[in-house]
Amino acid sequence: MKTHDLKLAPALMTGACLLVGLPVGTALAQDDAQRIEAVTMSSGGVAEIHRSVRVGGATGFDFDVPLEQVDDILKSLIVRDPAGGVASMSLDGLSPVDETFRRLPFTPDDMHSLPRLLGALQGISVRAGSGGRTVEGVVLGVETAPQAEDGAAERDPILSVMTQDGRIAVLRLRADTELDILDPAVRASLREAASVSGRGRTDETRTIAIALQGDSQRDVRLDYVVAAPVWKTAYRLMLGTGKDARLQAWAVIENATGEDWRDVAVTLSSGAPVTLAQRLHQRYWHERPQLPVLAQAAAPPRPDSFKGQAAEMAGDQAGFANRVQSEARLLAAAPVAAVAPSMALAQAEATEGEAAAIYRLPDPVDLSAGRTLSVPFMDAELEAERISLFQPESGSVHPISALRLENGTGTTLPPGIVTVYAANDEGYAGDAELRGLPAGESRMISFATDRKVEVTTSAGRDETVFRATVAQGVLRATRITRAQTTYAIAGAQDAPRTVIVEHPRRAGWRFSSTSLAEDTPTHHRLRIELEQGATAEIAAVNERTETESIGLMDADAETLLYWSGQIDDAGTVEMLAGLAERRAEIARAQESVAEIGQDIDRASQNQTRIRENLAAVPGDSALGRRYVSMLEEEEDRIAELAERRRQAEAGLTRLREEFAAFIREL
Repeated sequence: MKTHDLKLAPALMTGACLLVGLPVGTALAQDDAQRIEAVTMSSGGVAEIHRSVRVGGATGFDFDVPLEQVDDILKSLIVRDPAGGVASMSLDGLSPVDETFRRLPFTPDDMHSLPRLLGALQGISVRAGSGGRTVEGVVLGVETAPQAEDGAAERDPILSVMTQDGRIAVLRLRADTELDILDPAVRASLREAASVSGRGRTDETRTIAIALQGDSQRDVRLDYVVAAPVWKTAYRLMLGTGKDARLQAWAVIENATGEDWRDVAVTLSSGAPVTLAQRLHQRYWHERPQLPVLAQAAAPPRPDSFKGQAAEMAGDQAGFANRVQSEARLLAAAPVAAVAPSMALAQAEATEGEAAAIYRLPDPVDLSAGRTLSVPFMDAELEAERISLFQPESGSVHPISALRLENGTGTTLPPGIVTVYAANDEGYAGDAELRGLPAGESRMISFATDRKVEVTTSAGRDETVFRATVAQGVLRATRITRAQTTYAIAGAQDAPRTVIVEHPRRAGWRFSSTSLAEDTPTHHRLRIELEQGATAEIAAVNERTETESIGLMDADAETLLYWSGQIDDAGTVEMLAGLAERRAEIARAQESVAEIGQDIDRASQNQTRIRENLAAVPGDSALGRRYVSMLEEEEDRIAELAERRRQAEAGLTRLREEFAAFIREL
């Protein structure tokens, strides 16, 4: 049995294979009257289905879809009818079994046994026969005996009916019981329930009925978007002997639509759309608040049990993976002549959109439901430079074998996994990840560890240098912090190497290096060419500059001394030291004025105490005369201290003026 017929080519590539998965479920039937004619698969995990339906003079049609697609079809279906408009779309509910039994007097479990079914048909006219005896009438009920505890045989259930003449008749329900339901409506309902219950056990599809307005023969197109497996890209990169490389892109697509594809036009989209889902096929019930029924009666008053009293007022816070991919080669049983990979017979038509690259496969695709297909959709020559990429964050001393790819195809290359094959019959070299490559841009992909090159990293301590200028009484100090990292590289002994070191960027720091080739948002890339067996060093320097302004008039001696110890310029250091000495002298003068003021305060307090004592004794007494003498001495002391303070304040003023004049002359 032929499960899939690939019309693209008999063999697209040497060793090409079709990835086939076991079918899941049963594929939906498809005929010439209605079929999927085109599919657009998005890397966002959805597929746009274009279905064609031949309508032969009818006012509607129906088609089957998997149950899991119903929500998306209800959300996105577009009907394109050239003869008129669409009237409606209908289908069974999410649980047709439950909906059917909602209207019936019995449940699905009641159908499992005759006694339970008869018990649920209470009030229904039946005719039942067992053991050669027959009863007819309206079912009153079924008596089921409890389980016997002494091991005795179970008693048969007993049916009770009321006959037409009003008598009560009973019948023991044995294994030979036959039942005839005399009510035609109930009999039809039971037949419907049995049919629906049987379908419910394999309820995997829904039939969608579309009602149209026109009645002529025509082709109606349906477009809708459903969930689909993400299509994948797998690259084959064949390196040449120089800087040329050949890139072959294969798309891996899967048919999960639930029906076979026959002559289906497939389009692949690499966009990243916003995709949402909603359970439109699910019933949702709004919870309404229950209002109590109000009786037209007043509640009885509360009895008055207490004596009234006067009211009182009261108050109340979450390197890359260091993948050890050796440069081992796949072992062959015997050496064979190398055969170039087969070219793709036809390539996809590529279109660069505003937000996505579109690839339209050249030929229709035949693919059975549940199967997987892999086809080449691009085969192009690219410029590929082989480099050794060192990433210090990885913790390894060996760089990574990488390739810088230049996308000259004119179309964005979608993300995908890359299998790298080396030149000169070396064979498999490793795997890499390509995270999308816009047209005209370049990216590096890493595929193995280059164990023939070794890089040693030496990070020195941060060095800080201060520079200062003085103008208009302001010291502007510039702090320059310098951090240098040295990369010592030992090249391969058998071939030259192009080494690129990705030095991490430091926010707020200025970077410099004689080997700087380019910058990325996260790293500086340092490049050096090494001959066979050569060694070299790369110096990476980061500098950060911070500027601080200090007003000299307000700076204290300690601040001035601190900056004089940080700055290398001898003239500035001497100037700051002189300012610090003058500021210290001013501080000493201020302390002197303050001390004299404290002495005056103490003398005044002592004078007040003496006056109080003098008032307490006779003025002509010996003690009184002594207090008068002490008052005169304190008065003389206060006058002397006042003169000293005046002289000290004058000296302080002079020092301040000299300090300001010194600063103005700087």
